[in-house]
Amino acid sequence: MDRTLVLSDLHLGRVTTHAHAPELIAPLVKGFDRVLLLGDIIDHWYTHPQEARELEERLLRVCRAGGAKKVIYFRGNHDACTADGEEFLLQGGMLYLHGHAVYHRLRGAGSAQARIEALNTRKFGSRRAASRAGRRVWKVVDRVYGSIPMALLNPIAWPWPVVRRIKALVKEVAPQGAVRGVVLGHSHRPGVRHVGDLTLFNLGGWMRNTRACAFIREDNHVKLVYIENRSRHPRFGHILYQMDLPPAVAARKSRMGQPVKAKP
Repeated sequence: MDRTLVLSDLHLGRVTTHAHAPELIAPLVKGFDRVLLLGDIIDHWYTHPQEARELEERLLRVCRAGGAKKVIYFRGNHDACTADGEEFLLQGGMLYLHGHAVYHRLRGAGSAQARIEALNTRKFGSRRAASRAGRRVWKVVDRVYGSIPMALLNPIAWPWPVVRRIKALVKEVAPQGAVRGVVLGHSHRPGVRHVGDLTLFNLGGWMRNTRACAFIREDNHVKLVYIENRSRHPRFGHILYQMDLPPAVAARKSRMGQPVKAKP
């Protein structure tokens, strides 16, 4: 059985995250063949570049020690400072992306990947690195932010403009209609939404004001599972939603996505 685990929005290096260290996720990654780190994994805005690199190296060691043969890193808005990582991945009937790209209008011409890269350069580029690290005002802001429930900060879990942009992106990268589901994070609002033939999965976040989920794929079976992460020993909780992909869709490897690079 081929097993894939998808995690998002750990925000390592930030004060108000439950993910205080990369080693914390060791119990979660154990036994998976593939781990997708779906963006905002290390919070580059709150960490200096050397610290961010060390956290990334530790995180990769944890995934490899758990048995992962492939670890794929995605760029979110808080880790777009790094040149490494994927913007999205289309694989086996599922589209994976951090999600910040569908919360913004992708301007300009070119492919979806080129436009997302342009967004990251323009809005979340290198100038963001360590921009909030060690600054007292941002520590205070972060603590206040972490004390307000995400349902109040972001009351609409699936805003219609975002859903519309997701559908447009799916149509652009997979015009043959091979996509059955979209997995993303960014908004820190975990949950599931059905839009026609598409099922949208949001992984939530590890911040103290929200809940985190994991997306798990085992051959044709996919599920969204809550993570009990409010202790020093995170574990998988109850299943929020699960479904079986049609064999024909699950077996089909779309050729429309960009090449995927595994981190060394």
